[in-house]
Amino acid sequence: MRSLATALWLTVPLVIAGVLHMLVVRRDWLSSLRRPLAERLFGPNKTVRGFVVMPLATVLGVYVARAFEPRVAGGVDVHVADAPPIALGLVVGLGYMIAELPNSFVKRRLGIEPGELPERNRVLFAFVDQADSVIGCALGYLVFLPIPLTVLGILVVLGPTVHLVVNVALYLAGLRRRPV
Repeated sequence: MRSLATALWLTVPLVIAGVLHMLVVRRDWLSSLRRPLAERLFGPNKTVRGFVVMPLATVLGVYVARAFEPRVAGGVDVHVADAPPIALGLVVGLGYMIAELPNSFVKRRLGIEPGELPERNRVLFAFVDQADSVIGCALGYLVFLPIPLTVLGILVVLGPTVHLVVNVALYLAGLRRRPV
């Protein structure tokens, strides 16, 4: 149970960052940074703004988690307070963004429109859309925190579900165009 609680705890900074990132996108804040990284390679949705906002928002998420960590410290095995908050947030946030690039690259090569899922292998692509960033974040956490293998496994398996639930919540709140 502690491993599950720990994995869920590690998603807190990312949920906060994801919500803030979608708010920035939906409100078109920092529009001058809404430039594609490499449109031909990754499509128009992978932007400089995402690579700036997501890591910075993850730093904020880490600080929020650190503020609440004393209340959950006895129930989790890994503590975000054990890492430098700015470095942890930047690396985990960058891990999130970088890990999405291969999937975007493959989808562009297959002719799949940005933000869309193909008719063929739809479930697989939906899963990868949620899982890629989770893996990037997990690797970012491993740079700074001694995460037990059981927690890492739960995080990688449970993370896509958390990501999907957050996406649906953002959709229902009007901050996403599609739930998946």
